[in-house]
Amino acid sequence: DVLCDLMAEYSAKNITDIEEITGNFNAVIENKSLIILNELKNFTEQRALNSNALKSVMIVDAQRINETFIARRDSQNVANLIIISNNFCPVKIEATDRRYLVCQTSYVHRHNFEHFDKIHQAINQADFYDNLYTFFMKRDIFQANLQVIPMTDAKKDIQKVSKSPVENFVVKYLKQLKQGMECNQALDYKPKELTEFQFKAQLKAICDYERKNAPNSKCMKKIGYYKLKPGLVQDYESIKDEENEINDDDEEDYTNIKIIPNNQDGDVINQ
Repeated sequence: DVLCDLMAEYSAKNITDIEEITGNFNAVIENKSLIILNELKNFTEQRALNSNALKSVMIVDAQRINETFIARRDSQNVANLIIISNNFCPVKIEATDRRYLVCQTSYVHRHNFEHFDKIHQAINQADFYDNLYTFFMKRDIFQANLQVIPMTDAKKDIQKVSKSPVENFVVKYLKQLKQGMECNQALDYKPKELTEFQFKAQLKAICDYERKNAPNSKCMKKIGYYKLKPGLVQDYESIKDEENEINDDDEEDYTNIKIIPNNQDGDVINQ
C-alpha cells in the first residue's frame, strides 16, 4: 500500500482476481507502473489462470487493451507486478523461467502486535513519505544487474510443484538425454498421462532431434536421438541436484529412527 501511495494513480493495489490482468477485459493494466495482486489461490485451483498471458504482461513492451463497448487499442506496457499470497504456489514457475523473484516472509513477528504498531505509527508520521521517496531516489543501483534474479528456496519449491510430466521425464533420464537418448527408448518410458503425440511435441521444445548411425551396427542405418538442448543442461542439473539432496535427507531421517518398546498393547512406537 505504501508503494502504491507513492505511485498514486499510476498504481493498482489489492487486485484479487488475476483475470483482470490476463483475461479478455484488461484495462486495469493501462498506464500502471505498479500492480499488486493480493490473496491469489494456488495456480492449480485457478481455472481462469493463463500462465502464458501472465508471462506476456511481464515481458512485452506493448499491451492490447480491451474494454467493454470500446474499440481495442495498443498501450505501452510499464507494469511491474507484486504477487502476495498465503497459498503455496499462486503462480506456475517452470524450471527455466527466470521472470520471478520469490520471497517467503518470516513468522517471527506473527503475533507481535507491538512490532506492527510501531510500523503503523511510523507510516502515519507527516514526513514518512518524503523520507521514503528521498531514500529511493538516492539509492545507488547503478551496479545492479536486474537480469540476474536470485534463486531462493521458496522459488525452488514452486518450481517442483509446477513441473510438467515431460520435465519430470527429463530430470529422471537426464544422463541419457545429455548424451543422446534413442527416440524409441524415450517413447517406451514416456509419462503415462501423455499421448505419444503430446509427448513428442513437448519434448521437442526441450530437446534437439539428431540422426546418427546405430551403435555396434555394421549397416549405415541411422536412428533418431533426443538430446537435451545445451542451454537447458544447467537448469535441469540444478533440479536433479535438488532432488538428490532431498532424497539423501529423507534416507538420513529414516536411518535415524529409533524403535522403542511399547509397554501398552499394540505395535512398537516409531520415534
